[in-house]
Amino acid sequence: MEIPVQYLLPEIILIVAACAATLMGLSRWDSVRKLTQCVAATATLLALLVAYFTGLNYPSDAFAHALYFSPNYITLLACAIGFLTVLASWNMPSQNEPTVPDYHYRGEFFGMLLFSIAGVAMIGKVNDLLWMFLALELVSIPTYILVATGRSQIIAQEAGVKYFFLGALAAAIFLFGFSYIYGTTGVTRFAAIHEYFLNHELTPLALIGLLAVIIGVCYKIAAVPMHFYTPDVYQGAATPVTAYLAFAPKAAGMVAIISTLTLINFNWDLRPHIVTPGAMLLDVMTVIAVLTMSVGNVLALLQRNIKRIFAYSSIAHSGYMLIGLVAGPNLAHSPSSIDGVDATLFYLASYALMNLGALAVLVYLQGKADAAEDLDDLAGIAKERPGAALMFAICLFSLIGMPLTVGFLGKLYIIQAALTTGHPYLAVIVVINAAVAAGYYLRIVAAMYLRDPLYPFSVRKAFPIRITAIICSAAVVAFFFAPSFLIRQNLAKSPIPDHPVITAAATPHGNP
Repeated sequence: MEIPVQYLLPEIILIVAACAATLMGLSRWDSVRKLTQCVAATATLLALLVAYFTGLNYPSDAFAHALYFSPNYITLLACAIGFLTVLASWNMPSQNEPTVPDYHYRGEFFGMLLFSIAGVAMIGKVNDLLWMFLALELVSIPTYILVATGRSQIIAQEAGVKYFFLGALAAAIFLFGFSYIYGTTGVTRFAAIHEYFLNHELTPLALIGLLAVIIGVCYKIAAVPMHFYTPDVYQGAATPVTAYLAFAPKAAGMVAIISTLTLINFNWDLRPHIVTPGAMLLDVMTVIAVLTMSVGNVLALLQRNIKRIFAYSSIAHSGYMLIGLVAGPNLAHSPSSIDGVDATLFYLASYALMNLGALAVLVYLQGKADAAEDLDDLAGIAKERPGAALMFAICLFSLIGMPLTVGFLGKLYIIQAALTTGHPYLAVIVVINAAVAAGYYLRIVAAMYLRDPLYPFSVRKAFPIRITAIICSAAVVAFFFAPSFLIRQNLAKSPIPDHPVITAAATPHGNP
């Protein structure tokens, strides 16, 4: 069925506000251009409220293609993180001098940010391969501009160019995959493709298409083998843009992979002693997940630049999320099984909060440029800024996965999903990688609390940036004690009534 327009109101609000902010950025008056950040904050908050209240009344078949996740959960997450990102980006783009804000505001910065947020909010609601491509590009193309224009340094422009050309290559790869899926099924709508694969086996041609889509989307989520751009782009971009890059493309990419695997009902067709295309797809995803975790964590140990540490950390966290997708949804509806897709989406929300909170503290603790970037920049800040150091430490402990933080629950759900679906070795690899990650995160904590300051420190005065850090660090702890709030938002899935998919798989992964 077609999606009623009232369920797209959050995306409409964001796109209208993005157009308004972009046009306001052309004004000759600084006061008008400065208002663009207020427009962005208001629009994301309004879209969040509209998404929440309209989502309460979705009919069961409003988004019939989304069998394993709630599209409104993605919209809510996009709007919430978008609002916090706008606050963390207050007075952007900034001057290179820490204490000198740039009063020549450029409204297109917030316009591009809103366009990209709208793409993330929309990605869960698309029901066609072509619309998926357009939503992914709506997420990505504005980020190329944000990276290049986020700060007045050559390194940012270089990062933007690199990000753009590699992004074009990735788009070509997953479009190539779409063409093979279309060539196999003859349709582009998700429901029709899903119906086709319910009645036909997965062919080698379709396998090539699915693999190409997944490899192309690996660029969006910074997963091996499409991860090489990540450290250079994260380091070159302004720190609020880096925080946004760690969430938006990753969220859109994860939902795109879930939607793609939904086309085959997550049916890996694991028949004994028979190598099937579905089993090959599962093996490839497993290898990508393991390599992504391991490469990200090992290379992060070698870094001293904090933004490069977070870049490799972002790669590793993509690997954790992919483990949930390898485990797959709870097709058997067994009370003893953990739904891997739900675990991935919970981890995505958790990661967005703790990563944005940590990077918001970096924006506040400016250091020598537009944000603290080196371990030396953070030396001894616990003595001068104990509150900021505490918030940073809380977010870092959550990224490690320590108890009393939402990051612990995120990793726990991923591990449980791997164990209950017959992948104990993946659970062990997750635990080992989490231990490795503690090494580089604790180096940052040690620099803050155990070292003496190397030079006088300056902080950014913008109040919204501090609010972002406070909200994120508080949420990281609060959601440990009340995870049901996040989980409940994703329980409103939209199964197709009396559709064969509900009964087609009696056991996980389609095993006979």
